[in-house]
Amino acid sequence: MRMRSIFRAGLLAAMQAVAGLAWADGADWSVRVTPYDQLYPALEMSRARAAGAPARNTLGAGSGLVAVSVRAHHDGERVRVDITAPGLQAPASLEATLARAGQDYELRPPLLWDAVTLNAPDAAPRRTPLHFTLARDGAAAGALTLVASLRPLSEALYFVRDGRDSVDLSWIFAAYVDEGDPVVSRVLELALQNGIVDNFDGYGGSAGAVYRQAWAVWQALAAHGIRYSATDPGIARGPRVFSQRVRLLEQTWADRSANCVDGSVLIASVLQRIGLRSFLVLVPRHAFVGFYTDAEATHAAYLETTLLGAPSPQIGELPGFADAFDGATARRLDIAGFAAALEAGRRRQARYAAQLDNRHRPDYAVIDIAEARAFGVAPIRASLGTASAGAVSSP
Repeated sequence: MRMRSIFRAGLLAAMQAVAGLAWADGADWSVRVTPYDQLYPALEMSRARAAGAPARNTLGAGSGLVAVSVRAHHDGERVRVDITAPGLQAPASLEATLARAGQDYELRPPLLWDAVTLNAPDAAPRRTPLHFTLARDGAAAGALTLVASLRPLSEALYFVRDGRDSVDLSWIFAAYVDEGDPVVSRVLELALQNGIVDNFDGYGGSAGAVYRQAWAVWQALAAHGIRYSATDPGIARGPRVFSQRVRLLEQTWADRSANCVDGSVLIASVLQRIGLRSFLVLVPRHAFVGFYTDAEATHAAYLETTLLGAPSPQIGELPGFADAFDGATARRLDIAGFAAALEAGRRRQARYAAQLDNRHRPDYAVIDIAEARAFGVAPIRASLGTASAGAVSSP
């Protein structure tokens, strides 16, 4: 399978190329929230950062979605920016040295969001004032306020369009995949109890062994009672902003209910833990999950998550990887459900293969989890509470 990569240098920095930047202006400094005066904490908490060296005259470890532009009054000027807002655990701060008089510098304070509040079941977008204060050489130099729409942690912004310009952010779905989540351990405990495999060793055996491991995971989710929910996760479908709801694994596990994207990120999380390279596939109004059946990543299989918890169909001949269970009627029913999900996933991928290879719309993406990790996209849960202020100097 040929994948078209959705990663490029600059990840969040590419957002600066689109319009829709909200500015509040002071005499010699200004503040900005992008895109379109909306705040998406999931982007910040994924810890994705621009690849390579920072842009010239850019200071701070923040994502740049909230930024302060300051013109230096003199060489070596010391400045401090503070941001307070509902939804932040603590004020965000950044101290910096501006090297050259008359130059404009962009300050990007890291933001520490209150994940408990933003991830509550009833969390919803709300208009939020952000208060900015600036100090120069230790003396107060002004204050600005900008009102933005603060989105819940479960809202994944995956595409932004401004006229002919656009930014693909579909890698954000990899931030909801969390191979280290305690829920994954619970799934694997159940999977070892269903008798399909004795252990999980990733690509340590044959392709049949890989399929059996994935089957054991699928069956564990069924044993826990997780069922597909037809709830539409879409929130915004353009024309400028595209976003949808994705729950963290604990919520899906507790509710025993999963829409297509919830089920996909849960399965991908477990497969990643056991050493099977997985990926998410986005097509119009739907998501499903895939995994490679060999360590060289030359052959892929797909699972249609809408079949989670569905009644098992009748099956005549067992798939080759299930030969050892030929004599067990109950096991034949189990494998029938998994085999149906594999076949439905294969058909779904074949239907959209051309669009996924030559994507031109926000509705199509393949997000390889290993590739996402290599580009700095970390699980959201793993990054909770890790942001901090810092002091930096310009070159």
